[in-house]
Amino acid sequence: MRPTRLELLIGVLGLVAALAVLPLPTVASTPEVAAILAVAAVALLAGERWALPILVLADIALIGLLWPRAFLHDPPSTSARIGVLLGLAGALPGIVAFGRAAPALAELVLGRPTQRAHFYVRALLVATSLIWIASPLAA
Repeated sequence: MRPTRLELLIGVLGLVAALAVLPLPTVASTPEVAAILAVAAVALLAGERWALPILVLADIALIGLLWPRAFLHDPPSTSARIGVLLGLAGALPGIVAFGRAAPALAELVLGRPTQRAHFYVRALLVATSLIWIASPLAA
């Protein structure tokens, strides 16, 4: 199956975000999340629909790791600041695809899920996202 235009856009911007974040100084697990994002973006660009939920989860994790560096702590240099901002901007379209990724994630994990399973997966994604993004505030 060919990816839709939205999936192509999400894949390209996810790849840009991953490539912008990989050379940054290591804080928490940014290289690992950026690598997962890059692999998922390349798989999505190759037409693999299973990569969309993984890309969205990696985008959520990347935003959770990067936003404190962009807004709470000053990046060490101008190039690092540009990398952080590119990483955040490239990860945002994945968040927009959140509603589309929840059923795909339910299908990926559960096979042929019911409507109730879609609801639980969407609720779990929302809760996980909120916890992941808000966790730097507690530290």
